[in-house]
Amino acid sequence: MATPNPTSESPSGEGTRNVPVEHILSLYHFVEISILGDFNVNHQLWLSSPFTDHPRELAFNFAILHDIEQLVQHPTRIPDCLGDMTNILDLFLTSNPSAYAVTLSSPLGSSDHNLISVSCPISPISPQDPPK
Repeated sequence: MATPNPTSESPSGEGTRNVPVEHILSLYHFVEISILGDFNVNHQLWLSSPFTDHPRELAFNFAILHDIEQLVQHPTRIPDCLGDMTNILDLFLTSNPSAYAVTLSSPLGSSDHNLISVSCPISPISPQDPPK
């Protein structure tokens, strides 16, 4: 996996363009980062996988560089072939770990991945000056 590059649709709706996370953070250094997905990332130290390869090392270094924490702590992939192992392949990376609760549930349908639920309490922002 290369360094993740979120994409955004062009104003005309014709295709997408890459917007590197580094660029977003240079403009808005106060933003919270949250990345969720099936990354098929294996890393011995980070995710208790049996191996680590170069793309997985890049993902780990990206998380360290941007001070984001991996919140999924239990295997998400269920072995479907003899000899397969359970792995944490679905990640929830965030720069604000205390704001989220992650739970895993049984797979839906014939999926070989557990369902990940992420909850975050949202409260309204108080106005700076109360109305008079």
